[in-house]
Amino acid sequence: MKKQLDHSAHSKPLYAQVYDILVDKLNKGEYRKNDTFPTEAEFQEMFGISRITARRALSELEKEGYVKRSRGVGTLVIRNSKKAYATIHTQILGAPTLRVKRKIISIIKIAPNAEICEIMNLAQGTELIRVERIIAKGKLNIQYNCFYFSPCIESVTEHDLEESIYLFLESQGLNSNHYTEKLSAVIPTKQEMKLLNIDEKTPVFSRRRIDYNKANEAILYMEGSYLSDYYEYKVNGS
Repeated sequence: MKKQLDHSAHSKPLYAQVYDILVDKLNKGEYRKNDTFPTEAEFQEMFGISRITARRALSELEKEGYVKRSRGVGTLVIRNSKKAYATIHTQILGAPTLRVKRKIISIIKIAPNAEICEIMNLAQGTELIRVERIIAKGKLNIQYNCFYFSPCIESVTEHDLEESIYLFLESQGLNSNHYTEKLSAVIPTKQEMKLLNIDEKTPVFSRRRIDYNKANEAILYMEGSYLSDYYEYKVNGS
């Protein structure tokens, strides 16, 4: 049965009305965290709206941190309350016509150093998979990432990481429930200078992130180095 919307001249835009209804349903617990949200087509039928309107409403929900959309998985609920919440958005700057490319440098199984073992709460000598990746805009390398996966991940291929690291984790039954993140400006290492084609006078934007599951176990640790001229971070709070 279609939900009644106000189509009068001075009413809210339809997408905003749909957004309000869905937020109310989320707050009331009709959709719970990690539930799969209905599709755009289902919302079209439910509200009698166009696909564009349904997509806009979902985009607003994603922007506010209620849901996360992933190709091949659908839309997942990541929160359903009005509690204070903050989201960090990464924007790649520079010429919009230049294509952003991801390139895997290496995938190896190693025993990480003591610092990473402590960060991920692992016994020293524990082996896990490390993935190194470069992101380029046009011909310029603008980001270097190093990912350490939970030791329960025994195999990773380039094909697994074609889309999203987090989509791959979800496919393995590992969902990020919460995370901690540290952001700072640092002097680049020799490896970063080589990969990003910069010198020691060029500071990089350093990002360190640990993702945890519901049991508070680390499922992913990421070290990232970004050319600051090409990145902008925005934090939205509510």
